[in-house]
Amino acid sequence: MPRRFEGAQRGFTLPELVMAIAIMAILGALVGPRFMGSQAFETRGFFDEAQAVVRYAQKVAIAQRRLIVVCVAASEVRAISNANCAAPATLAHPLTGAPLVASTRGGATVASSTPSLSFDGLGRPTPAPVTITFNSTVAGDPVRQITVATETGYVAHN
Repeated sequence: MPRRFEGAQRGFTLPELVMAIAIMAILGALVGPRFMGSQAFETRGFFDEAQAVVRYAQKVAIAQRRLIVVCVAASEVRAISNANCAAPATLAHPLTGAPLVASTRGGATVASSTPSLSFDGLGRPTPAPVTITFNSTVAGDPVRQITVATETGYVAHN
């Protein structure tokens, strides 16, 4: 039979519990609003999705050895298989089969040095270099940019 020690504590004291609850309440009040607002997450998600569209367009151009165009508008970034952004033949998303389009959300807008860019069969962009800028109306949300390198077509962000 195990021995019981008379002076051993079996839990937290009331002051310890009150202090832990107070610390969690303070953290919740300070950090909670940042996690409740989803606009900053939505603008970052749109930026990441648009970057993926541009990278995928380059990969398709190399894999299929043909011209792939990326159309950049104020509200979307779209990868197409023809050269006409006014009447696009949009590429299909590799998993869902839906059109490969990144549409703005969360107060983000797009500005580009050119309304479209194309990748040739070797993955080289025309015109080059290209910078696509993402602005946000969300307070504290930084300006983000996608740059496409001149000769290699490397798609990078800042």
